Amino acid sequence: MGRLIVIVLVLAGLWMGYWAVGSTMLERQLSSWIDARRAEGWAADVGAVEVKGFPNRFDTILTDVQFADPATGVAWQAPFLQLLALAYRPTEVIVVLPETHRLSTPLQTIDFTSERTRGSVILGAATTLPLERSTFVADALALSSSLGWDAELTQARFATEVVPVRQNAHRLGAELTGLALPRALDRALDPAGILPERVSRLRLDAELGFTAPWDRRAIEVARPQITDIDLADLSMVWGEVTFQAAGKLTVDAAGIPEGQIDIRAVEWQRLLDMAIAAGVLPPELRGTFERGLGFFAALSGRPDTLDAPLTFRDGRMSLGPIPIGPAPRIVIR
Repeated sequence: MGRLIVIVLVLAGLWMGYWAVGSTMLERQLSSWIDARRAEGWAADVGAVEVKGFPNRFDTILTDVQFADPATGVAWQAPFLQLLALAYRPTEVIVVLPETHRLSTPLQTIDFTSERTRGSVILGAATTLPLERSTFVADALALSSSLGWDAELTQARFATEVVPVRQNAHRLGAELTGLALPRALDRALDPAGILPERVSRLRLDAELGFTAPWDRRAIEVARPQITDIDLADLSMVWGEVTFQAAGKLTVDAAGIPEGQIDIRAVEWQRLLDMAIAAGVLPPELRGTFERGLGFFAALSGRPDTLDAPLTFRDGRMSLGPIPIGPAPRIVIR
C-alpha cells in the first residue's frame, strides 16, 4: 500500500511539473510571437497573456487584443480571446470569441455582435502548426459596417477539413440561416416587399486548392492563394426564389478564374430584377438577358426555372451565350 502511495505521489509530482513547464512555455511562446510581429512592423498589442486550468487544462486568455498587418491593411480588435485545450491534447483548441469584436480592412470596418461565438481548431503536431480541421458557430450574429449597412443572422456555421488525398487542399462548408439583408439592399432587391424579410438559408460546400499550407506561416508571412475551386453546392432559399450552383474553376497567379459553374434558378425573372436593382447587371441589357435566359428556361420545360452555364474564360464571364463582363479576381489579402 505504501509503495502504491509513493507511485501515485511521484506521478502526481511529474504531472504537476509537466503542467507548470508547459504553461510557462506556452505563455512565453505567445509573448515571443507577439514581440516578433511587432518587430516586423505589425501593430500587435495585448493587455495580458495568462494561462490557467491546472491541473488538466491549458486555458490561455488574452485581453485587450489588437492586431494589424500593415502589408494588407487588415486589423482585428477584441476585448479578449480565449484558447482552451486539454493538457494532454494541446493541439486541439476550443476558441471563444467575445460578444463584440471588430474587423478592419482598407475598404471598411465591420463590428460583429453575437450572443455566442465559439469554435474548435485541430492543429497538426508540427512546429508549423498546420490546420487540420476547424468549426465555428455564431448565434444571433449582427454585422455593422462603417459604410452604413447592417445585417443580421439567426445562426452562422463554418467548417474546414484537410483533403487527405491532395496537397494543400481543404474542404469548406458554411451555412447561414435567417439572414436579414441590409435595409437599403433589401429595398432595392425587393421594393414591393413580396419576399420574406429574411433569407431562409445560404449554403456552401466546396473543395479548394491553395498555393501553400494553412499553418502559422499563413499569418506570419503571407496568406495562401486559391489555385482551384471544386464547387459542390452553392445554394440559396428566399421565399419562392431558390438558387443552386455547382462546377469547377482553376485560378491563375493573378487570381483570374477559368472554368464553368452550372446554375439553376427558380423564379429567375425575380433574380434578374434583383441583379439589376443591385447594380450587378446594367439596366440597358435587361431585354437581352430576358430573351437569352428565357430561351434556356424554355428548354427546361418550366418557364420559371433556368438552367444555364456561367462560363469564365480569358478574364471574362458569360451566362449562357450572354456576356456579363470582367471576371472577378479571387485574391485573399
